[in-house]
Amino acid sequence: MKLFYSQYAYYLRSLRKQNSFLLISLFVILSCDASALEIYDLERGSTVVGEIKNITINYSESVPDIANRFKTGYQDLLVANPNSHNWMPEINSKYVIPLMYILPQKNYNGIILNLAELRLYYYMPPTDLYETAKVLTYPVGIGRLDWKTPLGETFIRYKVKNPDWYPPKSIITEHEENGEILPRIVKSGPNNPLGIYALKLNVPGGYLLHGTNKKYGIGMKVSHGCIRLRNEDIKTIFHNVSIGTKVKIVDLPIKLGTYKNFLYMEVHAFNNQEIYSNNQKNFLTTNNIYKPVTPVMEFIEDNPNYKINWGNVFKAYKESRGVPVIIGKKNFTNLNKNTF
Repeated sequence: MKLFYSQYAYYLRSLRKQNSFLLISLFVILSCDASALEIYDLERGSTVVGEIKNITINYSESVPDIANRFKTGYQDLLVANPNSHNWMPEINSKYVIPLMYILPQKNYNGIILNLAELRLYYYMPPTDLYETAKVLTYPVGIGRLDWKTPLGETFIRYKVKNPDWYPPKSIITEHEENGEILPRIVKSGPNNPLGIYALKLNVPGGYLLHGTNKKYGIGMKVSHGCIRLRNEDIKTIFHNVSIGTKVKIVDLPIKLGTYKNFLYMEVHAFNNQEIYSNNQKNFLTTNNIYKPVTPVMEFIEDNPNYKINWGNVFKAYKESRGVPVIIGKKNFTNLNKNTF
């Protein structure tokens, strides 16, 4: 039976003061369905979580339906499966579900939103010395090119359940240009684009983390700048964050991470396209070769005992599939560089 973290959030917090052993046991139970839960323990020295799933398409199902089933994003699936059809994968075809992630930062206390991968990470610090730090991660929808989500560090200013939506003048004008009359107030309910939970960020312009009444927009650049999550995902975050929680918004197309002495690289396309396809790739030239090289060289400066397979580095950059791949290993002296 699937158990979801949000259903137990308050109960678990009360147990922390009563019985640490029982709390740990319950977290083991809650973590048994990571594909539904997306909560991971942060192992010491590791910045890679999750695992890649390979499935066979057994019945007619669209990419957005698959994304909802595995709680990933629409664009995540497209770029991870470059040879598949954009909307309806063929029956009996093999399909990659990219559920492995490199954390955008090793340690943090709060939420990090990485625009380059359309994904949110909520770092949950341990409440005592005996509890392992954890991270929740969810796909998001962000602003279109003309309504870009801002970068920088801020915090959650306040939380609202069942929010009403007051469309700004710019959005009202946009709808009027398309021959649509948008009401000045959209009351909470099924027609409200904010869903049933919203977190107001301390950013000029009224930016929110919120739910949605259009679940198929998750993993796309479709909003007017705000950050959309599936309703069940924002519910989990809403019940676990407090007012004042830090929120950092970054744009990191390349991430490096370590796991069990291996060095991984995760690359997303360096572009701002709004047209979603599985052919968004980076082109490697003499003018941009520094992009994949620089982060690896910076890593080597701090970790000289890693040997790098540069062929894998450049391949990961050119394919830009958004899936972590191994590009190096610690203490490589007795291994051929092509063995990983």
